[in-house]
Amino acid sequence: MSEFEIFRVDHLIVSDSRFEVFFTINTKAVIFTEHFPDFPVVPGACIVGFVFECIEKMDKPIPGLFLLQRIAFLKPITPGLELHLVIDKKIGSGGCEVGKYNFKICQEVVNFCRGAISFGDSQ
Repeated sequence: MSEFEIFRVDHLIVSDSRFEVFFTINTKAVIFTEHFPDFPVVPGACIVGFVFECIEKMDKPIPGLFLLQRIAFLKPITPGLELHLVIDKKIGSGGCEVGKYNFKICQEVVNFCRGAISFGDSQ
């Protein structure tokens, strides 16, 4: 894995309404020399960016504005962790898509981050 990559995707499970990815945090990523040298953690913006990239893999890229809702960083995400990201696409009545995705990053029963991302008219 390149020193410029933070996340290594180990396994993907994709369906119409759910995206699951098992991933590992790169212990050699150069960002950790600055954020923070004595206690390296993945920056929140990088975590949200990774979730956004996974949504784009689940669906086609969605241009335009988006809204981050109820994002909570519950535990620090540190180098070497093996984590599980689950993204659920909200489906409206009649089976129509509403452009809202709920996500959580966890390791077994421990939650590290959770929240929702909405696109376009679903805001």
